[in-house]
Amino acid sequence: MKKWWIGLIVLMGYSIPFVYFALLEDFKTSTLLGYVALLGMFTILAFIGQRFSHLLFVVVGNIVSYFVSLYFAKQMSDFGWDGYFKPLTAEQLILLVSLLMVIPQWIAVVVAMSREAKQRMKKQTT
Repeated sequence: MKKWWIGLIVLMGYSIPFVYFALLEDFKTSTLLGYVALLGMFTILAFIGQRFSHLLFVVVGNIVSYFVSLYFAKQMSDFGWDGYFKPLTAEQLILLVSLLMVIPQWIAVVVAMSREAKQRMKKQTT
């Protein structure tokens, strides 16, 4: 595992409740801007996590992000935002969005791995 400290920074980045903020932005403004930011941040974190560290930090980061977002969503249940996301509850939507965010992260990890492979091949040929 190279540069484990970058992995810790990636893990701290995942500790930000991005999914919760995306739902909150949707609830407050009825726009999808929060989901676009979520997509961008998760993709960047996954790319950096694979490129400079290890895939373990990306996997653990996704789990941490899910639980942190779930915690904050439960704090908002007093404000009645569950009805906004019908037919799903906010907790179910957090799970769904978290699972869907694995797809672009997987693509980012594959891109990072292919870049590493290209660099290794370039070093071997020179």
